[in-house]
Amino acid sequence: MTMTLRALVPLAALLGLAVTAGAADDPLAATLRGVVEDNLRAYDVEGVVRSVHTQSPEYGPTKDEVVGQFRVFDLTPKLVAFEYMGHDDEFAVARVKIKLEGPPGFMNNTTDSIVLFHQEGGIWKLWTDEILGVEFEQRIGTLVPSR
Repeated sequence: MTMTLRALVPLAALLGLAVTAGAADDPLAATLRGVVEDNLRAYDVEGVVRSVHTQSPEYGPTKDEVVGQFRVFDLTPKLVAFEYMGHDDEFAVARVKIKLEGPPGFMNNTTDSIVLFHQEGGIWKLWTDEILGVEFEQRIGTLVPSR
């Protein structure tokens, strides 16, 4: 399951943060990676939206989209890459790549996104993301959409 959140001022997720040399070693990086992994391991709608901040402007649309994905597809998400970028006193930012695999007829793909996190009740949760690109896997008998 991949979050397909759509509303974010372009590159506002960067929040003017400079990536520090030790950003990947920051304990917050492991916490945020865990938020993404928990979201990907969820096998029901409530499990998925539990990791999304309830005040996020994308909470409702994400829940609606996830319901449809659970009904239609048997998808397997895999975290391919997680690069913690930094944080300020309110938000944290990471670059995340997720591979989504499905049954024949589904176009496997890898999504590259900038993900914004925000705390709710002292717990880090997904706030929104900006998709940087999607790479589709060519499979025999599956057409790749034109760009």
